[in-house]
Amino acid sequence: MMNGIISRLKNASVNLAVCVYGFLFKRDNKIILVGAWMGEKFADNSRFLFQYLTSNKEALGIDTVVWATRNDKVYRELNEIGYVSVLCGTKESKYWHLKAGTHIICNASNRAGHEADIDIQYSWGAKKIQLWHGVGMKKVGASANAHVDFGGKDGPWSKLKKNKIFNMLTSEGGWNEAYFLSTSELNRKINMDLAACSKESTFISCYPRNCSCVKLLKNEENLINEVKEYNGCFLYLPTFRDEKTHYTHPLESIDIREFLRKNNYLWIEKPHSASKIKFEDAGENILCLDSSFDINVLYPYINAIVSDYSSCVFDAVYRHLPTIMYVPDLHEYQNGSNGVLFDIEDYCKPILTKDLMGLVRQMELISKKKFFEQKGMEELYAKIRKDFWSNMESSYEKIWNDITRLN
Repeated sequence: MMNGIISRLKNASVNLAVCVYGFLFKRDNKIILVGAWMGEKFADNSRFLFQYLTSNKEALGIDTVVWATRNDKVYRELNEIGYVSVLCGTKESKYWHLKAGTHIICNASNRAGHEADIDIQYSWGAKKIQLWHGVGMKKVGASANAHVDFGGKDGPWSKLKKNKIFNMLTSEGGWNEAYFLSTSELNRKINMDLAACSKESTFISCYPRNCSCVKLLKNEENLINEVKEYNGCFLYLPTFRDEKTHYTHPLESIDIREFLRKNNYLWIEKPHSASKIKFEDAGENILCLDSSFDINVLYPYINAIVSDYSSCVFDAVYRHLPTIMYVPDLHEYQNGSNGVLFDIEDYCKPILTKDLMGLVRQMELISKKKFFEQKGMEELYAKIRKDFWSNMESSYEKIWNDITRLN
């Protein structure tokens, strides 16, 4: 607890210094600073919104949109194609952090064992937007099974951190009470739990990544052209696991490999950034992506998603893509370090399978375009879209209008 108190006091002192600087040298509300995924990726909700804002600066009354990164490759590539990007930790980056009136991220708003999406210590006084990166079913952050707080989750320290003013003043840059995008009332409750933030700090809108991508990168264009050479494509997106346990990788099945070969289907796999498990054996009709690849650009070009507890399941349902939840380790996972938020075996029953035979059967139905003929399938898709997406159609204009209305 003492270390936590000391850390909180240090945060408050830095916030005060940034506050004084901001009083002397005003922030500019026409400058937007954006980052994502611990500063390593150009991806996800942040990337989609950044490209929209950059392409519509004049119409939106914006002067400059800056992408902050810790990755030299991303920094060079973005500047080469005409975007404004800075490397975190540099004088140039510090200037834009302190000058921007709005800071936008989609993942790490703290440095708990990792870097933050941007240099959060310079965020006090800016409007802070947490777009987040998942409308999902697994427990993360403060809601995870493994999360431990001094005195327990109902102890005095935990209760103190639930005080909005204390939480804001003593977190780096005030990020613990940033505006947190939620896609429905149910999703709002989930986000309040995982981020340990107040209801006043959340707002309901849609995800930028569910809009059309403004501009593809060259490597993304190349991959999409490769996908088009096949009769179909399955995108496999497993979530992270602490260890393999009873999980069996789908490509260990001879039947699945034979299905891909016989039907000329491509299997694209991308490991989760936090995953400690990766399937190394590629082979015919199989492509393994680097964990930095932004899979959100692929959804319009694939036939189906195969996943498990990942938020990409609900993204695929939102897009009405055939979706298979392959969960051979369901019991183990829901009682493990993360856990799940609700009874997914009951809620997601029509799309859930626990074994490889069930996975093959669903893949065959998808190839024959009979997936949605299964009992309860359309009803489930409608329920998820209502519960987790508020039946909203994603629109960049709506998202940005919702953000600009925040005080």
